[in-house]
Amino acid sequence: MQNVNVKPFLKNDLVEGLRKKFPQYKIQTSFGALQVRTSGFTLTGNVKIDAFPESGKIKTTTQLDSGVFLIFMLPIGLYVWAKKQKIKNLENEVLEGISTILN
Repeated sequence: MQNVNVKPFLKNDLVEGLRKKFPQYKIQTSFGALQVRTSGFTLTGNVKIDAFPESGKIKTTTQLDSGVFLIFMLPIGLYVWAKKQKIKNLENEVLEGISTILN
């Protein structure tokens, strides 16, 4: 989980900027959730973005932040834990992209 503070923004600008910045990733905006995903459903390729446009706050979440998930899904959780660096790299890449889009 990482937090970023930027100037206030419009959520649509963030979504469109993410789509332009990361054409290789799927930007999912269903049910009010904003996610950057690699192709398909993978545990190691998913970054959830909680955006608060009025205050300019952004919080990212990955599967590594959910300890309960890792405990109940131990075999998958061990796989995810082994891919920790890949997940952190994706999260950092997304945060750098958000910073360039909104600044």
